[in-house]
Amino acid sequence: MPSLSTFRVVFDRPGATYIAGEAVTGTIVVDTIKEKNIRGLYFSAKGEARVRWTERTNENNRVNEQTYTNSQNYFNVQFNILSAPADDSRVRIPVGYHEYPFQFQLPNSIPSSFEHKYGYIRYTVKAVIDRPWRFDHECKAAFTVVSNLNLNSYRERCLGIDDEAQKNFYQCCCGNVGSLNIHIRVPSAGYVPGQSIITTIDYTNSSNSVEVTRFTTKLVRELKFHASSGKTKKEFADVQSNKYSGPFSNVDQVFLELRIPPVPPSSLEHCSIIDLIYYLKVVVHISGAHFKITRSYQVLIGTVPLFCPPTAPPYSEVNIQGTEAPNPVAGPSSSGLLNAPRQPLGFIMPTQGGSSSINWQIPPPSYEECMSGAENIRDHDESDFVHGADTPFAPRYPVFDYPTPTIQTK
Repeated sequence: MPSLSTFRVVFDRPGATYIAGEAVTGTIVVDTIKEKNIRGLYFSAKGEARVRWTERTNENNRVNEQTYTNSQNYFNVQFNILSAPADDSRVRIPVGYHEYPFQFQLPNSIPSSFEHKYGYIRYTVKAVIDRPWRFDHECKAAFTVVSNLNLNSYRERCLGIDDEAQKNFYQCCCGNVGSLNIHIRVPSAGYVPGQSIITTIDYTNSSNSVEVTRFTTKLVRELKFHASSGKTKKEFADVQSNKYSGPFSNVDQVFLELRIPPVPPSSLEHCSIIDLIYYLKVVVHISGAHFKITRSYQVLIGTVPLFCPPTAPPYSEVNIQGTEAPNPVAGPSSSGLLNAPRQPLGFIMPTQGGSSSINWQIPPPSYEECMSGAENIRDHDESDFVHGADTPFAPRYPVFDYPTPTIQTK
């Protein structure tokens, strides 16, 4: 009959979410059915990043596997909760329910929690009951760390997007059969979870034989995992998407909204082995065999919203670092859309009806589980008998309660 009915770590804060630099407090709960004589009860807390993936190659009809890894440590603290006075002595845990408090301070310069199948940034605590001549009892729990990314400190990267493109249509028997001119506007390139990206697309289609069939906007995540060997693995994934299907007239204006879900902030600052970049992808789908028009713009996802709108010059004057957007296609405009005078871009505020209220009137954020799913927290070199290591864990990120915007269409 087991002598230990409960052994777990409990954090004092509901949701176990902390800002870098805060103190983490909690208790180790031990409930014994009979008295236990042990060498000690130890507690440790650590923060680390790890990447790991395997690649297969086929050479001379032989399949070779190569595993790439890397790691980065942020802190590792250990405490003796109970310990025997000498190496050959024991300490007693009486029968019943016991709570042992713990506390430790998080460093200021650590990255936000992040979980992925190829790598993670993880913060855990572990308690160990050291038993003489027997396997140790171990329990483990993870908590979330959020490293603040204040958009107001990166205002030059939050400028609005104002882009144009033209696509000429050709058919083998008729030559040029018209063109499509589009004008894409986004009020800001900086957002927080809970906020909406509103994309405005003005278009003019001068063709009678080619139609616009659908408009799509996507929030795309690019990840880079860096192994110690210098090898880098890239992954692109759609985080959120919205589409608007036709039929469409030849001249119109469309609006597409993307609400930012609970996601980690851009860059994963202070982590050198995992990079995270977000893009807004705008796609205009066209009928027939014609290629669709695709534009991508880098956006910054932070944890503190902009307090007031950034000045938004035309897109041609904005250098969004790392953007993969191709240059607009040059050419004459039959509609005059490309040559029309540009209007200043406003910032989508969190209130209905275009009020001038500012972002600091939004209440404090809630912390919600990441929408990309949970991972277990067992380390590769950890035994199968660590309580809590197989419990799925998903980090929590700040989500602001922005009202759903009202879009005024023509």
